Amino acid sequence: MRRWTKTILGVLVLAAIFVWFEIAKSPSADVVDNSVHIFFLNVGQGDAEMMQAGNYQILIDGGPDDSVLAQIGKVMPVTDRKIETIILSHPHADHITGLNSILDRYEIGQIYYSGVVYNSNIYKEFLDTARAKNIPLKIPAVLQKESLFANSKLTFLWPGERYKDRSIDNLNNSSEVVSFCYFTHCALFTGDIETDEQATMIANYSSNLAIFQTEILKLSHHGSANGTNQVLLDLSKPKYAVIEVGANNKYGHPHVATLDLLDKNKIQYFRTDRDGMIDFVMTEQGIIKK
Repeated sequence: MRRWTKTILGVLVLAAIFVWFEIAKSPSADVVDNSVHIFFLNVGQGDAEMMQAGNYQILIDGGPDDSVLAQIGKVMPVTDRKIETIILSHPHADHITGLNSILDRYEIGQIYYSGVVYNSNIYKEFLDTARAKNIPLKIPAVLQKESLFANSKLTFLWPGERYKDRSIDNLNNSSEVVSFCYFTHCALFTGDIETDEQATMIANYSSNLAIFQTEILKLSHHGSANGTNQVLLDLSKPKYAVIEVGANNKYGHPHVATLDLLDKNKIQYFRTDRDGMIDFVMTEQGIIKK
C-alpha cells in the first residue's frame, strides 16, 4: 500500500512539474498582464513576423523554407495547433515558402493577401492548399480595419484591390502594408514595398498622414536602399526599426545607406542575422524590447 501511495504521489509531482514547465516556457503565460508579443522570427534571408495574444496568433509571411516551424515552435503554446490569421505580404519565395509548411501542420482560420497574379509553383501550392482546406482567402480593402482580439486594431493600408487578378512587373510593390496597434501603441509592417510605390501609397493618404506613425517599423525589403527613405521615416517616426535578413546574404542586405539613414535619425534598430529572433512586448503602458 505504501509503495502504491509513493507511486501515485510521484506521478502527481511529475505531472505538476510538466504543467508548470509548459506554462513557464510559454510567452503567452504573461497574457494575464494584457500583453501582446510581436516576434520577428529568425528565418534567414526572408520575412516572418507573428503577433501573439494568449492563444491567438497573427502570422505575416513565412520565410524562405520550413525553418519557420522551429521558430514558432519556440513561442507558441505546445498545445495550440491553430493560427487564427495569416497575412501574405506578397508571393516571392522568401516570404511564402514557409507558409506552405504552416498550412500543412496547423489549422488556419483565415488568410489575407493581395490577390496578385504570379506564376510560381510555390504560390500555386499555397492557394490550392488553402482552397482544398476551405480556408477563407480575403483581399482586404484599403483602410479596412479588423479588431481580432480585445484592444487590438489591424489596419490594411495598401494595396487594397489594386492588384487583384492582375500581374505586376515588380512584385515587391504588391506587398500588403499593415499597421497593427494594441491600445495606442503600433507596429508597421511593410513587406518589400519599394520607395516608388510608397510614394503612390503616401499620396493616397495626403489628408491622413498620421496613419503611418508607429513605434516599431519593419523595414521594407530586408533593409535595401530601395525600401527605406527619409520620407517614410519622417512620416512613421519610429522608435525602433527591425531588419529581417540572412547572415552574409548575396544581396548585401542591409545596405549601408539604410543603416546610415537609421543612425542619422537616431533610430534604434535590430537585425535577425545578428540578434536572432526579436521579441517586443506591447502593453497598455508601452512597448518593451525583451
